[in-house]
Amino acid sequence: MNFKKLMNFKKSMDSKKLILYSSVFSIQGLSNAAIPILPELAGVNSGDSTGSNLLFSGYFVGALIALLPFGIMADRIGNLKVIGFGVLLTVLSGLVIYYSDNLYTLGIARFLEGIGCGAFFPAAFSMISEWKNSQCSLGEFNFLLNAGLAAGVFFSGILAGLGIKTAIGIFTLLTGISFIFILLETKEILYSGRIKKKFTLQNSNYPVKSQKSSSLLLALGSHLKKAGKTMLKSSFGKIWGVSVLLYGTTGLLTANYPNYSAGFLTKPELGLAISASYMAAMLSSLMAGKTKMNYKNMVRAGIILAVAGILLSLKMPVLAFTLIGAGGGIAVVGLITATAKISSSGFAMGIFNTGIYAGLGLGPVFGSFFLGPFGYETVFFGSALVLFTMFFVKLE
Repeated sequence: MNFKKLMNFKKSMDSKKLILYSSVFSIQGLSNAAIPILPELAGVNSGDSTGSNLLFSGYFVGALIALLPFGIMADRIGNLKVIGFGVLLTVLSGLVIYYSDNLYTLGIARFLEGIGCGAFFPAAFSMISEWKNSQCSLGEFNFLLNAGLAAGVFFSGILAGLGIKTAIGIFTLLTGISFIFILLETKEILYSGRIKKKFTLQNSNYPVKSQKSSSLLLALGSHLKKAGKTMLKSSFGKIWGVSVLLYGTTGLLTANYPNYSAGFLTKPELGLAISASYMAAMLSSLMAGKTKMNYKNMVRAGIILAVAGILLSLKMPVLAFTLIGAGGGIAVVGLITATAKISSSGFAMGIFNTGIYAGLGLGPVFGSFFLGPFGYETVFFGSALVLFTMFFVKLE
């Protein structure tokens, strides 16, 4: 009987891994397929970065807004249901991006695609954190996450000659296939509404799960108020701050590199350079998931590598993006591990991910104010110095 239960558990685990691993690859591939062709999607000259930054940041702002509400929703109705919604919204957004050429329509689609991403990740991280040997699974998950990002920018650049949106069409199709895998779990998605745990941040007894009849908006307000106070008393706030600056500075570089490099890199070369970042992150996150390195040292090592990469981006783009990716891959495993030590709930992972997407969404927008008066190189150099200050933050 115990053996039968064990086999059923293994089968369930395998199916959920298939859903998470295939979905994260295709979702991230679709999101990054837009990066090398941002100027063409925006329909602007290489000297104007406004439209490109709109399309880049719109995705991450959408994710930022969605993370906490869907993190709470995952705790209430179950992770698989929220994951299914996120993947479906990504498919629909991809279709709009593929068929539309209107800048504002594309901006809205990228925003909705970001919401789909924001629904997916808190539930996915929460699910993984409950698995046996979760740190190893987290390394595998981040390996595929970065594989998708690498594939997105690489094939977008390589296939641009066949059609500017060829890669977007391919990854929309792959995301649709991932959604089919989710449909195979229809019974579990429709009927698994059990909540296995409550979430309380460190030093707080206030649970995320409240009366089912209560308004999600009211619940969100209550949780944010309580969580805000608790974050100041724990390392959660430090984790969040490091995430904002790490992804804000690297996002600023990535968003503006297509325009910055227009005079010396072709589209395939640009796709190769940026994809090197994600290929390095694939390997570093996989190794970090299997190592016994302390999570604090992971974060510090990641910051040093990312700073070096930003500085080298002015002269050696492939090496630069490789270092940035390796640093991000190591740091994110350390940051998620630190978060999981406080709580593994969807709400906790939602808070953590808001740091990532706040950085990615707002970093390029904030940085664009300085590009005019100071230029690309000065802004990139300044962002590296700001990120370096995070090396001295002490995570508890």
